[in-house]
Amino acid sequence: MALIAHVAIVDDWESARNLGEYEVSTRGVSLDEAGFVHAVALDGVRGVLDEFYADIRFSLLLVVLDTDALAAAGLQVTEETPGFPHIHGPIPTDGPAVVAELPIDRAAGDFVVPDLSRFAGGDAPSTSA
Repeated sequence: MALIAHVAIVDDWESARNLGEYEVSTRGVSLDEAGFVHAVALDGVRGVLDEFYADIRFSLLLVVLDTDALAAAGLQVTEETPGFPHIHGPIPTDGPAVVAELPIDRAAGDFVVPDLSRFAGGDAPSTSA
């Protein structure tokens, strides 16, 4: 089992739950527009939040995903850039692909990345050399 994460706007994720599939690539970009859903290795979450979400005021959620379960659901996961996987298709919001949904809080204007240490045994891809 390899674990990756996707940063979602809470309202987008909650809306997708009603449909059973999440079809947002990244903030303001649909799966149809991008052709895939952006993801990140667990150890790259802080960098993604700081680089791409620093100015956002919406509530965010970190969705931890199992790549084996995504593949079992018929989704291809590719990684053209190490540490930044692409999920080719809508993410099922129910079932084994979604390992955890973790709120991303803010303190003093900075993101508080959820504790991901409990997922360390999940063979997560790494962005470190």
